[in-house]
Amino acid sequence: MNNSIKRVASIVLAVLGLAALVPTAQADTISCPHTKIRREVTTPLPSGWWNTPYVNSLQNTRVVTIGGRTALQCQYGEAGNIQRYAPDNQNCEAVAGGFRCTRASAGLRTFSTGLIDIPQTYLADLDRGRVTQPGADIWFQAETRNLLYIVPKNGARIGISGTRNRGYEGCRSARMSTNRISLRDIPVGTYVCVRTNEGRISEFRVNAVSPGSPKTLTIGYTTWAEN
Repeated sequence: MNNSIKRVASIVLAVLGLAALVPTAQADTISCPHTKIRREVTTPLPSGWWNTPYVNSLQNTRVVTIGGRTALQCQYGEAGNIQRYAPDNQNCEAVAGGFRCTRASAGLRTFSTGLIDIPQTYLADLDRGRVTQPGADIWFQAETRNLLYIVPKNGARIGISGTRNRGYEGCRSARMSTNRISLRDIPVGTYVCVRTNEGRISEFRVNAVSPGSPKTLTIGYTTWAEN
């Protein structure tokens, strides 16, 4: 083996050795505590009255926003839901029977998070978490009574994430554009990735759309900042 081949071989081995030392992201699985739950009335009833309890199997798991915080929700149909808050500094996604959570990237912190009610035709700033015109990132546009859109503003970019929470890493690599998105394409439960006009990665979930007209769009959002 000549010197050039030996040198290439040593470089390849060194790279492979370094690759083996690079830690992979560890994902923690959080399972729903029960495959079935029972719901019944616990209030004492008068003589002659009784309650028929609901017993249902686990039907679905969702990552939701409760009180401005990310929560993990196990859904059991008519028997109800049980939930807990997500672990701090972890990004979680719903999987069969529970949740997969990974630690946030080193140097990553939450810049702002919470709920925003956006009236029809109003704008919202996802950096500051408020309905406002100056510095807004998205506009709840009403072209007609039935043609409603989310429009990125002031250089912000948006992209549909889907029905699962992608978190910082997922949204950072997501395809986003300055094109508007029809509200028909993002029903309640849909996540949308955003790069704000200040350059931060953000993600929001469509939590509710009020009935009637004009409408109010309720979103739960998180915007991240790197130290």
